[in-house]
Amino acid sequence: MESKKRLFSVFIAFSLILGCLMAFPLSADSAPQKPKPIVWRVQGFVPAGLFFHDLLLRLAADIEKLTQGRLVWKVHPAGALVPPFEALDAVSKGVFEANYGYSAQWIGKIPVSPLFCSVPGGFSTFDQIMWVQHGGGKELWQEMYDRYKYNIKTIHAGTISMEIFMWAKKPLRRIEDFKGLKMRMMPLMGHVLQANGMSVVFLPAAEILPALERGVIDAAEYSVPIFDLKAGYGDVCKYYHYPGIHQPTGQPELLVNKQAWEKLPNELKILVEKICHLHVFDSWHWGDNENIKALAEFEKRGNIKVVMEPKTVETMVNWAWKYLDQQSAKDPFFKKVWDSQKAWMAKWYPYRQAIQLPYDKIAK
Repeated sequence: MESKKRLFSVFIAFSLILGCLMAFPLSADSAPQKPKPIVWRVQGFVPAGLFFHDLLLRLAADIEKLTQGRLVWKVHPAGALVPPFEALDAVSKGVFEANYGYSAQWIGKIPVSPLFCSVPGGFSTFDQIMWVQHGGGKELWQEMYDRYKYNIKTIHAGTISMEIFMWAKKPLRRIEDFKGLKMRMMPLMGHVLQANGMSVVFLPAAEILPALERGVIDAAEYSVPIFDLKAGYGDVCKYYHYPGIHQPTGQPELLVNKQAWEKLPNELKILVEKICHLHVFDSWHWGDNENIKALAEFEKRGNIKVVMEPKTVETMVNWAWKYLDQQSAKDPFFKKVWDSQKAWMAKWYPYRQAIQLPYDKIAK
């Protein structure tokens, strides 16, 4: 009987406590709080709606999803926070937390910077990824910004395949076909062409198509097929040219202010680096699938692909390598990077050739 009374008393006490909790729930202050998200402002390098901005949006979405909302990127298109070519200095000074772009943008400040994006006449996409990850490239990439006194943490954050070499209103197959033309080319390969008697102008992206339309220039390059399709190059010029000697690949980078980076918990630092590494492959594979669709669309619209003659390609590649050797003689750090890349070629290319089948010789 006593045990029943005690059990009844416990039941009554529990019921009273439960009732009080229901009548007076725990305050918001006493409930477990979800950590407030860390918010970064991240600027891209092209306008919204174009391929490279889409890549940044994909990366930002995965950062938020895979960190479970602990890190959120507020993405801005090119020029929304600062002009694109001022972004390196702005991030270094902490004006905003991170910039998504490509290292060749900084050639005016850092002569060797284009080699971390692409090597004219050199690495394919697979080659460059391997050099960055396993041939010393990643370490040299960070050393470059440290040497030039930028307050930057750099992270390899994407890749693209070979770009279209040139858009023009007539086919260009031989070296002679390029002579006398005024061409827009990216700075490093543009310098190579200038050094060999070609007429080259350097125009920002927004000025290229109007210059082609008005006949101010005769030919121009910008990027991969899906980017050029959306930008409208095929509407102005009928012919596009391969191979993309000037940029056989491209490597987007994430530049992070070092103080913003250090404020991240260690587990978020690991996640950011791993997610960016994932996007090296996501951007490559998704981008190439989009490029295939873009090339089919060019064909549908009547654009014509021109493959330059082997002798033309060989000549331009030799020009590029000679120029890189000349730059190495002037700049010790340029030499360090270029020597590292050549050493990786000597190690990597024999293996790459051994594992390739001769697809062009296989019966179809």
